[in-house]
Amino acid sequence: MAKKKSKTQKQKRNIKKKNARELQKTIMLKALNEDSTLPNKEKQLVEKNKVKYNVPLNTKKKNNNETEKSENTPKKANKNRQLVDKNKVKYNVLLKEKDKKNKNTQSPKKISKKLNIKDEKKPFKINLLNIITSKTKKETIIKKKPETKEKVNKIPSKKSPLYILYILKNNLHIIFNSIIILTFIVFLIGLIRIHALEVSTIVYISSLALFLIAIAISYNKYPSGKIFTIILCLAMGGSIYKMQYTYDFINNLNTAFYENKTYYVITFDNNSNRSIYTLNSKKIGLMDENSTNIERMLDTKLDDVNYIEYDNINQLFSDFFSQRFRAIIVNNNQLKYLTNNIEENSRPVKILYEFEANSKK
Repeated sequence: MAKKKSKTQKQKRNIKKKNARELQKTIMLKALNEDSTLPNKEKQLVEKNKVKYNVPLNTKKKNNNETEKSENTPKKANKNRQLVDKNKVKYNVLLKEKDKKNKNTQSPKKISKKLNIKDEKKPFKINLLNIITSKTKKETIIKKKPETKEKVNKIPSKKSPLYILYILKNNLHIIFNSIIILTFIVFLIGLIRIHALEVSTIVYISSLALFLIAIAISYNKYPSGKIFTIILCLAMGGSIYKMQYTYDFINNLNTAFYENKTYYVITFDNNSNRSIYTLNSKKIGLMDENSTNIERMLDTKLDDVNYIEYDNINQLFSDFFSQRFRAIIVNNNQLKYLTNNIEENSRPVKILYEFEANSKK
């Protein structure tokens, strides 16, 4: 495909055509003027009667005239050329003056357009592409609008039961935050109420748990944060279960009906019973009034112990002195009763280990 001509090229072509036309006009006018300057004799016609036939022609004169004409013609041509050159010079001077005026008057935007005429074509094509793409984008946006309306319409009404599920789905992070905070509170209460750990260890464990909980709460809007909160809740829930199983701290919160009582492990005073660990895999007798909490507390120290429960305290003491089992577990009142009723000839006893357990008042 041929390239389209720019505006400046078209202007130059038109100027050349005008110059050529003006030259032709000047040449024609000069030729007519020369014909008018010729003598009238040559123009006058001779009558037929006066014409002489068979007369020898003056060849010399003609040849001379022809030579003179040939010599004169180039001069005329040179004159014409000189005139043309003068006209060109005048025209070029005028053009230069106009260009200077236009440069002073024209804005920089128009000058840049004239200088970069070829470059204007490319952005024109790009603009067409942008217009087409913008139209397509508008169409796509118009198509997407009804989809958003459909999504808005999917929200259930407040009267329907699905509205509660919709609210829960949008506020899951709040639910996770509240769950992890509640589990930490229960965990901290358990650490305080069991009376099995020192204050320094309780502070260390609670500060570490708070740090991890703060991280989980900051990321609860994301699925990774929810997974982390679930792991922390499971860890704290497991420790809460163990504390409840061993120490029964939840019932202990009800101080109106429950309290911590001290219990004593009593054995015979001899060299074989030096520490609590000597009772591993041995038989121990106790009363059945609070046997579950007592057994769970003592299992933290001993392994494979066989517990024998009694309803009557006198039967328990008689079997102990007859050596049917290695030790007995009694509370403070039962220990006083035992020490007051020991016979003189019976074997001496000692307190091997004491601990606290939750029990009814």
